[in-house]
Amino acid sequence: MTAPVPRSAARHWRPVARRYLTTHPVALGAAVLVLVTAALTGSLWGQDVSYWGTGPLSVFAAGHWWTPFTAVLVPGSPVDAVICVVLALTVYAYAEDLLGHLVLVWVTAVTGLGGIVIAIGLHAATWTVTDLRPVEAAEIPVVDPAIAIAGAVMAASAVASALWRRRIRLIGFAVLAMFALYVGDADSWYRLAAAALGLAGGAWLTRRSARRPWHRSSVREIRALAAALVAVTGFGPFAAVIAGGGRGPLSLAVDAFTQYDQDLIDRCDAQYTSICDHQFTLLITRGAGPAILALVPLALLLVAAWGMRRGRRAGMVLAIAVETLVAALAVYSLLSGQLYIDPWVDGTGFEYLLWAVASIGVPLATAVLLVVLRRRFPVRARASAVRGFAVIVLGAFVVCAAGYLIAEWLLRQTYNKDPSFTDLLVETVRRFIPSAFLQGVSELPYPRHGAALWIYQWVGVVFWAAVIVAMLWLYRRIRVPAAADDAQFRALLRRGGGTLGYLGLWRGNRHWYSDDEQSAVAYRLVGDVAIAIADPLTTTPHRAQAIRGFVDFCLGHGWLPVFYSIHDEFLPVFDAMGWEHTSVGEETVMVLADVTLTGKAWQKVRQPMTRAEREGVTAVWTRWHDLTTAQIAQIEEIDEQWVADKALPEMGFTLGSIEEAKDPEVALLLAVDAASRIQVVTSWMPSWRDGIQVGWTLDFMRRRADGPNGLMEFVIAKAALSGKMIGLEVLSLSGAPLALKPGEAPSAEPTVLTSLLAWMAQALEPAYGFASLFRFKSKFRPEYRTIHLAYADPVTLPRIAVAVGRAYLPDASARDVLALARAARGGAR
Repeated sequence: MTAPVPRSAARHWRPVARRYLTTHPVALGAAVLVLVTAALTGSLWGQDVSYWGTGPLSVFAAGHWWTPFTAVLVPGSPVDAVICVVLALTVYAYAEDLLGHLVLVWVTAVTGLGGIVIAIGLHAATWTVTDLRPVEAAEIPVVDPAIAIAGAVMAASAVASALWRRRIRLIGFAVLAMFALYVGDADSWYRLAAAALGLAGGAWLTRRSARRPWHRSSVREIRALAAALVAVTGFGPFAAVIAGGGRGPLSLAVDAFTQYDQDLIDRCDAQYTSICDHQFTLLITRGAGPAILALVPLALLLVAAWGMRRGRRAGMVLAIAVETLVAALAVYSLLSGQLYIDPWVDGTGFEYLLWAVASIGVPLATAVLLVVLRRRFPVRARASAVRGFAVIVLGAFVVCAAGYLIAEWLLRQTYNKDPSFTDLLVETVRRFIPSAFLQGVSELPYPRHGAALWIYQWVGVVFWAAVIVAMLWLYRRIRVPAAADDAQFRALLRRGGGTLGYLGLWRGNRHWYSDDEQSAVAYRLVGDVAIAIADPLTTTPHRAQAIRGFVDFCLGHGWLPVFYSIHDEFLPVFDAMGWEHTSVGEETVMVLADVTLTGKAWQKVRQPMTRAEREGVTAVWTRWHDLTTAQIAQIEEIDEQWVADKALPEMGFTLGSIEEAKDPEVALLLAVDAASRIQVVTSWMPSWRDGIQVGWTLDFMRRRADGPNGLMEFVIAKAALSGKMIGLEVLSLSGAPLALKPGEAPSAEPTVLTSLLAWMAQALEPAYGFASLFRFKSKFRPEYRTIHLAYADPVTLPRIAVAVGRAYLPDASARDVLALARAARGGAR
């Protein structure tokens, strides 16, 4: 199967940019409007713009009734301006694609202004309730164009596809709720109110539309939901720490992730308790290292969420362990009297309840939920990888602990008091534990300055960094089903596998079988992307069942399934599943009944064949195991010379090599001159229907560099004539990724994958000449049969593109990639 036909990068990106500019006038206008208002009001230069902000005090006390209008136009700071412009050019532009220009303007106005009005009302009402921390700063006016963007995007989600509707709402509300519950500033709550109004508005917009089904993807969606929940519990406190502690209902849990507790220190000034020693030590030894160490539990939760999204059991276990420890810490703080909230003295009973929910309820409920959903995370690491992970973690601990103990013993003179060896031994263990988990533990001597203090602050960070790297490494070492014997796959091929089905037998491919072993899919596993190759081997009534079965198999192993080089007849199955598909090339197929080699149309084939016959060249059909030693040596010489002439390594995947030509059922057709010297070697894969061979598919092609011209036409013409003589139906000249039928215009909306294939083709053309080869095949008057890529989620196209690139060039080194890039740039010029 041949490779892509090139197109320059400039030709690819110019139409994309032009189309974006012409189809998103509202999004572009919104971005410009934000920049203009930011410049006019001074927020772009960091000036105070509270005069333009809205809120209960602005509207009711100051009488600025117009501020709900200006609040959605003026950003609050230069950073807010940049964020709003990026949102306008991305998610808001996507909403414009979904709703259209005029509807988007109308929806933005309604959800933006309506959301602010609703939020002001709720803001004023909750302001009257004692101890509601989210409204402590009600006097700070709200200015945020993202409020209107959030409402419009949520409204537009109602008309998105099922997959994107779920994704927009899941990620959107998770992010909005995280900022509202943890950071808790008024802007966050106003955005959430506008988004909720947008959700209702979207339901109203689609009230007369038929309710579209939510396509089955339960395993993937449950994983995504669980991973999002864990990520929120990890990133939410982190965002609150960055925001200075936060005011949200769940921000009270943030104290567990700071290097010291300022509230407790303030209380120690008035009344000394045993916990004061611990807090004073943390204050004196504070620094970037202890601050990062305090955030380690949150970092571990984010790492766990990353693994859970791909079904990793290790990620789930890590999340359960961290969430349980955080909840246990909160319970310990409560029972040991270390908690600084006193509802009976301070009158903050509601705050006490919020602390209990945030610090105990949320992590404990999350851990319990993950235990219930544990079967949704079946992807286990290999036993050898688990042992390797344990060795890495243990080794990192031993190295860091020993280094710390030795260094601190040698530098003990810098401590506030002379430590004993036992003190240093105990402190060595404590250096790996975030400070919040050491509440109530008696204090030990500590270093005051110099290298001892630096090592004291950073040794724990270094250890946990090694743990996180090891965890990410473990995610990639998963158990893979053992490769099965290909005898069953060969049997199913004889029942019928299409012209490209034999590719499934090539090296590096694996096979999935249905429970009844009557359907099969060949796939190449590249990283965690399972690339199904060619059409599934199945009967027409069982196409949907086979495809869904393979998809479920991949999801169960945490892989991303994608179908590569499938034909038109399978597309209805993917349409019914809610998948997307795109053309990735054309297969050139000669219908042998139409091959005559007479007339002007066949002149370019007939003349080289006649000349070769006149010069004594003969076409010899054979198999690899029937070749003589001398013939094998000649073929290997031709192949080695061809590979040596290329600046890049030999390609694989759907492009066969000499190894595939050795398959016992693959035929070889040689062009042998009058001196018994092999000039051309080609290999042909069989294709069957109901046990009867109906065609050949061209795979391996090589010719002597110094051989006469026209011999490749001679070989293909002889193959067609002999195939027609024995009753075969088709002769496939294989496919060309990203090739276009003659006269067909390129797609106006190229994907990441097609862009990568085009780039690869641009780079490979000087060395491999695939474009000229595709044009060469057109002289055989073939039919063009489109081959497609089917995928579930457009967001995964970058991963798919990388996987396909690695599949074609599995042995490419960094030097080869650089050479490829240089070739692409040179071709573009």
